[in-house]
Amino acid sequence: MDLIKFEWLGLHLQEPMAIIMNGLISLFCFFAFFRLRKWGSEANYWWRMFYLIFGISTFFGALGHAFFQYFDVYGKFPCWITGCVANVCAAKGMLSFPHTKPMKYATQVAIAKSAVLLVLALITQKFVFVAIDAIITYIAYTGVFAQLLAKRGLGEMKFMVIGVAVLIPSAFIFLLKLNPHRWMNKDDVSHILMLFCIYCFYLGMKSWGIRSSNKPENV
Repeated sequence: MDLIKFEWLGLHLQEPMAIIMNGLISLFCFFAFFRLRKWGSEANYWWRMFYLIFGISTFFGALGHAFFQYFDVYGKFPCWITGCVANVCAAKGMLSFPHTKPMKYATQVAIAKSAVLLVLALITQKFVFVAIDAIITYIAYTGVFAQLLAKRGLGEMKFMVIGVAVLIPSAFIFLLKLNPHRWMNKDDVSHILMLFCIYCFYLGMKSWGIRSSNKPENV
């Protein structure tokens, strides 16, 4: 599918929908980062770091898409690198809940997984390895551990499970290269699902933070 190219202020840019969707995700991540600051648990700390770094990653993602004609695939490397770091933060966040009994070396496995897949992405210059890293992290760490936590009494984790369920179709859409429309390609659809996914993660962390602090607040 042909990419949409346009000019703005003399610059040759492309993929306006990718710019918009990455921008929206980035703004929401920064919003979530500041909104979750009132709770100081270890799990909350790592999820705040996830939102901060993922917000930076998607900001770089918007630039990488926009200025592809200038920097080629290398302009997307900052997004890929920070995205993998954000995945590690998400995994660490799930492993930091007091109700979690993670297997030995679970954190080291998460770091090694992201590092190996990132290196493969940079060497081959293919985003698919970054996508695989995100898929594994969200399903194996966020989804599985959230389900275990929900069974151990943390009902708020149902939001995390829902978030993972919302995101799963994007894996097939992206990997199978399903492009519904020129103005809504596989990347755009994946970005929309990602936004709903991280919103669900936010609801889960905020609800858990409110309950753990015993301070009622409007969600």
